[in-house]
Amino acid sequence: MKVISSHPDRTRKERKKVSSSGVPECFNASPADTKDKECLPDFCTRYGKSKSSPAGRIVPAPLSGKGEDFRQFLFSWGRDRGEKLSAGTIKNALAEADSGSLSSQAGLFHAVLEKEPVITAHLQTRVLSVLACDWSVAGPDPEKCASLSAILKKAKIHDLLRHLLDALAFGCSGAVILWEEGGRAIRAFQEIAQENFLFDAVGNPALRTANGQIRPLADYHEFQFVLHSHKLKTGPMGSGGLLRPLLWLYFFKHYALRDQARYLEKFGIPFLVAKISQEDFENEEVRRGILSSLGRIASDGSGVIAGDAQIQTVETGKSASGEYRSFLEYIDKLFALLILGQTASSAVSSGFSKGQIQENVRRDILEADCRNLMETVDSQILHPLEFYCYGTEGKYSFLLDFSSPENLTEKAQIVKLLSESGCRISPEWIAQAFHVQLASQEK
Repeated sequence: MKVISSHPDRTRKERKKVSSSGVPECFNASPADTKDKECLPDFCTRYGKSKSSPAGRIVPAPLSGKGEDFRQFLFSWGRDRGEKLSAGTIKNALAEADSGSLSSQAGLFHAVLEKEPVITAHLQTRVLSVLACDWSVAGPDPEKCASLSAILKKAKIHDLLRHLLDALAFGCSGAVILWEEGGRAIRAFQEIAQENFLFDAVGNPALRTANGQIRPLADYHEFQFVLHSHKLKTGPMGSGGLLRPLLWLYFFKHYALRDQARYLEKFGIPFLVAKISQEDFENEEVRRGILSSLGRIASDGSGVIAGDAQIQTVETGKSASGEYRSFLEYIDKLFALLILGQTASSAVSSGFSKGQIQENVRRDILEADCRNLMETVDSQILHPLEFYCYGTEGKYSFLLDFSSPENLTEKAQIVKLLSESGCRISPEWIAQAFHVQLASQEK
């Protein structure tokens, strides 16, 4: 969800409705309308000083709360990572997320990221590809662009982008914007744990506090928070993360790995069987001593047994181990297909056609992720900052450079062909295109 809104026109009776899961259908939050002059004094008392825009519209200037006021949202409330993974656990967590409470689902997602390196590696690949893109602020005034860039850099915008990109996995990710008084700058961004988010029936966000209360975001300043989302499909906020459709696959792989480990432990190591006389077998002390000796033989390579005993090695077929491996590799391919949009590795994507197709998919995903993140930063951070600093709206934009690097070898071949055909190419253009200093320009 890109716009944090409230619904002051709803009646008190409608705001008190609660769904069957205990999540409010519509949070009781209705900050004063900034366009209504009668409501302005109360709004300014709660949120800060008023400020006149160039168009004469009076709006409240941010007077952000202290970092201590929001520190409770750094931690997760109501999550138990130690709960045993089961089909019922997953089913209940998904149902709660559909009703608006993300706590249980986010807890499962954290467990997946901690225990499944394949999924974590693929998500890191997708996140780091966005973070590797250089960011900048573009607009008509270079000095203002530089000033806005300096404010964002000082507030550690790069760390915020990393946190917001967790929305790829969780469906949404948010942070607190700690403003300087009057909105002249941003002190810092403070992350919010995904487990603390709740959404009502119409999508309005709220946070769960340390004491278990529900605090709508609309109770705070209009630009107090930034909330980034990723949606695989239309639906509730909690259903849009990439990890959502992978939960069941992770569940199957989790138990397949457990069963494979038990199989290898039981059948991967050959058994040692000792044949002893019936008299020794009936003697519990002798039987216990032989078992102890067999254990030392298996681990230490030495042991002592009765003289008339015979030791036999029993091996089993290992075909089942191959079936386990094929099943696990199939699930890993599905992980890669959903997160990266492809399953080909460098070994199987050789050739121009295959390699180019995989590269095109990667570029499309990178561009989509960058554009989605740029829109969030523009609407929820940069445009409010621009307005409170300069009184303008929408003239400056946050950009991520996701363009493909130029192939200078191909460009050089084109220059060579043009030169051989008699075309004259400007030395200044060559110097700029290839980032080289030509000797003729030094004179």
